Amino acid sequence: MKHVTRECFTLVPEDGLPPLLCEVLPFPDAPESPLGETAFQAMAGLMAVNGRPWHEPRRIPIDYVSTCTGVLAVQAVLAAMIGRVRGAPLQRVRTAHSSAALLSVSQYLAAATVADASEADEATQSTQAAQAAESAGPPARPDTSGTRPGPPFLSRDGVWFELETLDSAPWREFWADLGLRCREVSLGWTSFVNRYAAAVAPLPPLLHRTLGSHDFTDIAVAGARTGLSVCRMRTAAERYEDDGPPPAPWSLRPLGTERAPSDTPAVLPTAEQPLRGITVVEATRRIQGPLSGHVLQMLGARVVRVEPPGGDPQRCAEPVVGDCSARFLALNESKTVVEADLKTAEGRRTVRDLALKADVFLHNWAPGKAEEFALDAETLCAANPSLVYSHASGWGSSSAPDLFPGTDFMVQARSGLAWEMAEGADRPRPTLMTVLDVLGGLVSAEGILAGLLARELGGGPQRVDSSLLSAASVLQRPTTGHALSARTDPGAEGPYRTATGYIALSLPAVDGMRLLGEALDVPAGLSEPQLRRAVAAGLRTRPARSWIEDLDGSGIKAVLVQEELAAVAREPALRADVRHGACALVAPPWSFLS
Repeated sequence: MKHVTRECFTLVPEDGLPPLLCEVLPFPDAPESPLGETAFQAMAGLMAVNGRPWHEPRRIPIDYVSTCTGVLAVQAVLAAMIGRVRGAPLQRVRTAHSSAALLSVSQYLAAATVADASEADEATQSTQAAQAAESAGPPARPDTSGTRPGPPFLSRDGVWFELETLDSAPWREFWADLGLRCREVSLGWTSFVNRYAAAVAPLPPLLHRTLGSHDFTDIAVAGARTGLSVCRMRTAAERYEDDGPPPAPWSLRPLGTERAPSDTPAVLPTAEQPLRGITVVEATRRIQGPLSGHVLQMLGARVVRVEPPGGDPQRCAEPVVGDCSARFLALNESKTVVEADLKTAEGRRTVRDLALKADVFLHNWAPGKAEEFALDAETLCAANPSLVYSHASGWGSSSAPDLFPGTDFMVQARSGLAWEMAEGADRPRPTLMTVLDVLGGLVSAEGILAGLLARELGGGPQRVDSSLLSAASVLQRPTTGHALSARTDPGAEGPYRTATGYIALSLPAVDGMRLLGEALDVPAGLSEPQLRRAVAAGLRTRPARSWIEDLDGSGIKAVLVQEELAAVAREPALRADVRHGACALVAPPWSFLS
């Protein structure tokens, strides 16, 4: 497998400025490391979050950390170029794989490290729902993989699909339409709605049995009648055949005539904050939009967050730090809050006034809402010719049915990503870690930075569009332009169970499994499946830390798989990426040097 070493590229501007060097490191304070994608997923807790439905750590079977690192590197370059145009003499930028890994689990990390909180507390409601579900009896189709009953779902005629609703009423009506009116429906809703926060959704087996007794067409009709979305899980080939070429990560479109490059700003950027002096107005909810604004805030922008009267309901989500949800804090720390009721003319005027004084306006409203509010790109950019207008959506310009809400798990299903993460041909394997919400937020911020640079260079007002679907395309296509998104074999490097705990490996790219077999005294001449089974059996004979020491002497790097996110915050190798307080928050993932 590919190990992570210091990777550099140099950008030579055409404006006579000195070259800009970008460095991508394994860790902020370590230019070299024998570790790879699998090890970073293990150390930073991605395996722990992804494996919650199975009660054991599991690798996300795509190179997710590497892809996020590539996006962070592009963000760093764009931010440095913006800072240069605005007067900061930046010459070198850095980011790291460990920083990307921690940022991808920042919500879960914050929740797990609240004072007196534990990983077990984090999914209390879902665990209680799981216990109730298990008491209801076994599922109709035993899952030989050992997973507990949860999404995805299987119909009588063999179709895998996903369900989605953000409201309990359609959930109840959907099951009633299928003839089910019982306490299991309510228990299922508690687990289902908490899956975004808990990354696990054990459902009463009766719900699965009910779906398994109906054909997919009947289930889809019941969903349409009751307002609950039912999405068949497509393969990537089906997606591209139906929808055409995948979208770019983001699109940039000028709105208005070109202008002269910006004058010297009133507030100058600094090496630590290349976006200092830039104001962002953010009207978003959930994860994708807030993370995009959070990235810009970490780069030095002032972010004004628009919330409904009384504040965003997510502020109250447990666990709480002081008077704010830890998860919410992880995405919205240090933002200024302005409350406005967009259902009223006064509230819309408040947002318009903010946008007219801003450099960036960011929202993730449903299609058509911006026009309904008279806060669309054409209207605001005509009134503010210095504005970068950004829409972070679910589906972008896709032809997805209007009934489908643009949420992480629906996009995993329709994009084909769930099938690409399958560990075999028998069933798709969507992850309940919000991989697309996070990557979608990073991609959105990257597009906004490109829009700001275009504006600073005289391009006039800009419109930026990104989506969860475009984020899925970044993961699905190694040639998207983010050079670190190449795929690896998701199984050879683990995680492996030992006598106590799990380990993950970084194997040499050539003959890695053979060398591992030799280190464990496995007989030569075995087939690849036999070798893997023998290696797995051998590693179970001793504790994890014992193997880590011995394998290192054999030239194979092994790391302990962190099974609890609270332990991640204490990992010495990640000390530069974490800020400790009432809960653990992720530090800015870049450094800028003059």
